[in-house]
Amino acid sequence: MSTPARHARLSTNLRLAPTRYEPVARIATGGMAEVWRANAVFEDGESHPVAIKRVLPQLATDPRFRRMFEDEARLGMLLKHANIVRIYDARAVGDSLLMIMELVDGAPLKALTDHAIARGVGFPLAAALYIARELCRALAHAHDATDREGRPLSVVHRDVSPHNVLLGRDGAVKLADFGLANATSNADADPGGMVGGKLGYLAPELIAQQPTTHAIDVFAAGIVLWELLTGRRLFGRDTDEETVRAVARCEVVPPSHLNPAVPATVDALLARALHPDPAQRTPDARTLADALDALIAATDDAVGPKDVGLLVGLFLAGQRKKPAEPVEDVAALLAAELERFVLDADARPDAGTAPLDPAEFLTLRAHR
Repeated sequence: MSTPARHARLSTNLRLAPTRYEPVARIATGGMAEVWRANAVFEDGESHPVAIKRVLPQLATDPRFRRMFEDEARLGMLLKHANIVRIYDARAVGDSLLMIMELVDGAPLKALTDHAIARGVGFPLAAALYIARELCRALAHAHDATDREGRPLSVVHRDVSPHNVLLGRDGAVKLADFGLANATSNADADPGGMVGGKLGYLAPELIAQQPTTHAIDVFAAGIVLWELLTGRRLFGRDTDEETVRAVARCEVVPPSHLNPAVPATVDALLARALHPDPAQRTPDARTLADALDALIAATDDAVGPKDVGLLVGLFLAGQRKKPAEPVEDVAALLAAELERFVLDADARPDAGTAPLDPAEFLTLRAHR
């Protein structure tokens, strides 16, 4: 089977098509989950790489966390866009929570920005604008998402940061991790007060405990672009308290003061995107994406995936290869869980292991 055909089958019906999943290596681990590279293997022996998100056992047994996991998975399956990491399937398997996701073969934007900040240099202007534009396109799609009746889902990502922007060797720019997202379809959304997210990427209205709106994602996207251009942290400080104070003050130096290659037009764009008053801020992510599009056309209209892929390739080539983690026991456990995952694919809905249906969002919320 050709690669495009195999990918099409994977994208449309992955939860039923693979005969098994084979863990390859753990590629990331955090306080709540670990992510593995794996292969989805089909009846004809062909395979396709995927990512497996496995929630850490101490959290997977928490009923509220399970509901949040399910809401994240359903939302991720609903949001189908070239700049958003696809979620193909997710469910509980025993005491574990597993999510089958699109694999982005590359590096998180955070790794590249950390490297640039350590050297005190910004990204190439056109590449920075392009990455920010692709991020804003992802946000615009999420913010504009509706249900089948055309009612807004009111999605707010709430955790836009370089940690959750993935760059591929092929030049892909994809927004990931809607685990903190607010949505009318999210049973455990908390629409008010200060919410989760990386402190250095919060909007000042969150510090003041004002309601969460799309404007906080626009602000965070502005921070990401500012840091790409300057090779510095905008609000991040040595302590959480200092970072929160910096966010509250919202003092933004025009990036051209730190990087002479940045034109005044980019300064003006960021002054609007990073305005402390959400009512005076760039009105939405689509408007910001369109403004970035115009700047790209005026700067270098040939910039594109090849430039992102080159940055990722250069970064990865310069990294020292880390020794393999001693995770054989976890790999064996994950393999056993994935075997059950496939065997349970046709389980009765009331068995608790059936694939999650994204269309159940509003129905389930109404009954909780």
